[in-house]
Amino acid sequence: MNEHNSKPWYREPWLWLVLSPIILVVVVGAIMVTISVRYADDTVSDTYYKDSRMYRYSAHQDERARELGLAGMLQFQSSAGKVVLELNGDLEYPQRLLLTLSHPVEADQDRHILLTRESGGRYAGSIDQPLQHRWYLRLMPELHPARHLKAEWRLKGEIDFDLGDAAPLNPASQ
Repeated sequence: MNEHNSKPWYREPWLWLVLSPIILVVVVGAIMVTISVRYADDTVSDTYYKDSRMYRYSAHQDERARELGLAGMLQFQSSAGKVVLELNGDLEYPQRLLLTLSHPVEADQDRHILLTRESGGRYAGSIDQPLQHRWYLRLMPELHPARHLKAEWRLKGEIDFDLGDAAPLNPASQ
């Protein structure tokens, strides 16, 4: 009459009925944390205070570009893997310029293209793969991306490759 059921604890259906929602929440939570850490948006600068203090320097670069009358037209020739810039202005054209393409969301996709002077205000550089969608453009005579705030001048622009392969570059408006 006193027969004792000797099933192991992990074979009890009530145990799994109680533990399954808890296990499911832990697994889904771990997946969500992994996704949020790995694919976090880069839209907000971690150094927003320092960036705002440096605005004065970047405004100076735009003013200097306006004084020199700088403007440019950038043409991407994806099939040839080439970027061509026609730069106009009252300056002694440097031998090389740095073109920075900033992705609107993912900072790790930003690219830097070195443009070499061919003749007059004509520059050319190479791109390793075709570009798509929207990008922010910045052109400056400083060749190291980390020292962009020390550049004498800069031109800015924006391009959407879904709409075309050319973009004007101008000093930023205030």
